[in-house]
Amino acid sequence: MNTIKCITLNILMLSVGLCLSVASYANAKDLFVDAEVEQRVQSMTSSIDLRYTAEVKKKIKQYTISQRSASEVLLGRISIYFPLIESKLRERGMPDDLKYLAVIESGLIPHAKSGAGAAGLWQFMKPTARMYGMKINRTVDQRRDPEISTDAALDYLQYLYEKYDDWALAMGAYNCGPGNMNRAIRKANSTDFYKVSKYLPRETRGYVPKFIAMSYLMNYYYSHDLTPNMPHSSVLNTATSRVFNKVNFKELSAKFQLDLETIQLLNPTYIRDFIPNGPEHKLTLPTDKMADFLSGVESEEPLILYNHINGKKRLLSSIREAIYVTVLPSIDMYESNINTAPKMPSRYNAQSNNTEAYLLSGKKYLYHTLRRKESLLDVANKHDMELTKLMEINSYTTHNLPAPGDSIKVITEG
Repeated sequence: MNTIKCITLNILMLSVGLCLSVASYANAKDLFVDAEVEQRVQSMTSSIDLRYTAEVKKKIKQYTISQRSASEVLLGRISIYFPLIESKLRERGMPDDLKYLAVIESGLIPHAKSGAGAAGLWQFMKPTARMYGMKINRTVDQRRDPEISTDAALDYLQYLYEKYDDWALAMGAYNCGPGNMNRAIRKANSTDFYKVSKYLPRETRGYVPKFIAMSYLMNYYYSHDLTPNMPHSSVLNTATSRVFNKVNFKELSAKFQLDLETIQLLNPTYIRDFIPNGPEHKLTLPTDKMADFLSGVESEEPLILYNHINGKKRLLSSIREAIYVTVLPSIDMYESNINTAPKMPSRYNAQSNNTEAYLLSGKKYLYHTLRRKESLLDVANKHDMELTKLMEINSYTTHNLPAPGDSIKVITEG
């Protein structure tokens, strides 16, 4: 008898749940008024030509009706990562709405990885990541570092915009690569993304419509009765410190009564649940836990901290409170790890300073021999060149990079 009652109760609860779900879905559909949605899309300020196409409409319906729960989680997640991205966009004078690219790339999950091997908030493939100086090895993957990967992504987007002079084309090229975009532009005989798109790979054809729909969601979610599912305050109020010795996440979790999942979320760069030795590494913890951590640290080196309170950096007073902030010094510790890149012929012998000078066609060139732990970004910075210019004069692409020992042409004044 009790078993029958339990079964009956479960059926009733399931029925109630289904009724509520159906009612919620119906209400969400009622809130989608096509003319109003189109008007909102056209009223948004954007870096691209916003068009309310059938594909944009389909995506907006997906975000606001059929995938409401996922959208609410996503809306909460932006409070963790958007302050950082927005700040870097402002510093560079780039359009604010480019931040939505990170959302459609990864869902703002720093440890996200695609089937093709792209990783991080901005979904970098390994060759492109290494080209921009990101370190990838068995313990560290800087594609998953929100700050480092954002800097690299904005560098790449700036390069693409300078190349195409159009943000929609730059976005498309970010997704499919400049080679595919160039071919599509030639076939379309146009630089209008909407004319070019039919010649692009299928995924890229939907990239800009997805961007428009995501921009709409972020600006008008409240019109569809969506409520951001906010992360726990321990994820929003954090402090970041340099660390010099190995830090084991499981030991840290046990010592400070902190969920391992929280530590992993706040430190996605480290892929084996520990931070290795080295001065270039940093640890992020909830602010109160960082204060406890630092109280047991003895170091002759200064412990430089970021402190984030509700997504904002604040400058306060004491280490004990873990609340003062500055920018980490630039540390030249990148490792290129590009032994598998195509081998280019070494045409010149390096001098002791790793460079040789030649005068060609009235211009002075240096030929720099790439060291084992050196990236193209390191070379560009050393010789005060733009990375894109360095790649151009050497005919490098993301699929054709130099290997250690190869000679790289750089331009000097003269």
